[in-house]
Amino acid sequence: MNKVFYTAMRLLILVPILMLASFNLSAEIYKWVDEQGKTHYGDKPVNNAQQMEVDIEIKGNINTGQTRENRRKNLIDAFEEDRLREKKEKQKRKEKKEKHERKCRSAKDRLRRYERARYLYDIDSSGSRIVVPEAQRQKSTEALRQQVKKYCK
Repeated sequence: MNKVFYTAMRLLILVPILMLASFNLSAEIYKWVDEQGKTHYGDKPVNNAQQMEVDIEIKGNINTGQTRENRRKNLIDAFEEDRLREKKEKQKRKEKKEKHERKCRSAKDRLRRYERARYLYDIDSSGSRIVVPEAQRQKSTEALRQQVKKYCK
């Protein structure tokens, strides 16, 4: 019983307060033009003023929270795309660098073997060794030096 009584008392107090608050929300807006031709607006009627009815179009609340949320989400998405693009580019640069390093090591190794060898040879179709002439050896060695310069910067 006590609980019901307090709930009823709260309602009796709360309902009139809400009704008073709603009266303020339905206030009328008055528009008038003064002697200098300036237009004025107010919530109280002015004496000696011509009355005219103004249609007021009530628009919904502007939901700036939603647009702000959309902008924030778009910004986060853009940052994520940039981060992923940068990560892919970094991976490509890393792979290219590793490829150059492999080619560098290979060219240096072959050049070292060419310079240490007394002679170079090729294997023909029958499987026997054919000694490479000195001019061809010098040409091959110079080509390897160029590869070392290119890949071992």
